[in-house]
Amino acid sequence: MKKQSIHLEPFAPLSPETSIIEAIDKMDEMKVSDFPVVNAEGVYMGLVSEDVLLEYGDDSAPVSKVLNPANAHFVSPDAHYFDILAVVVNYRLTSLPIVDTDGEYKSAYLLSDVFEFFRESPTLMQVGAILTLSVDQPQYSMITISNVVEQNDAKILGLWMLPPDVSNEVKLVIKLNVENSTSIVQSLERYGYRLDGIFGDATFELDYQERYNHLMNYLKY
Repeated sequence: MKKQSIHLEPFAPLSPETSIIEAIDKMDEMKVSDFPVVNAEGVYMGLVSEDVLLEYGDDSAPVSKVLNPANAHFVSPDAHYFDILAVVVNYRLTSLPIVDTDGEYKSAYLLSDVFEFFRESPTLMQVGAILTLSVDQPQYSMITISNVVEQNDAKILGLWMLPPDVSNEVKLVIKLNVENSTSIVQSLERYGYRLDGIFGDATFELDYQERYNHLMNYLKY
């Protein structure tokens, strides 16, 4: 039976005073590239990313120096699991903070646990690639997607539409019955579809793996 909630373990955040070098070490330990920052009162302040930390010139500086209010993504404790997936995919996060209505930090979902949850559904557990795609609303066509998949000798086992982060964009999760989805992705890209993530496809081309390795690194097949 499919689990009804995403696995969640205690996830101790960084404080604003944590040094950049300590934060990088913590990311290595937790195998994430984003980390929540919470003040002494338990209020969520935002996420710091590994890329930003590595680019900053002073490793001894506190992480508060690189906090960006625009990078304060989170979900509420009662968020639906498809909403959780949407935020993870839209913003390419490896950890997603859980914050209540008072702004208090509760914990964080790990990317690996989010996708493990989806992989355990009867449909997603079957062999085959999982694609997350985005497309501008005028270009979205279920007929086009179906034709492309069938023309590449594959079948769609499941398709889910995610809540969009912008009004004119459609976000999709597609489960295929084949592991090698390279030709399908290339065909869909010609119709304006953008690949946001790919899972369960060990043969996918290196350039795509590099574009989305922040997702691939945390999934175990």
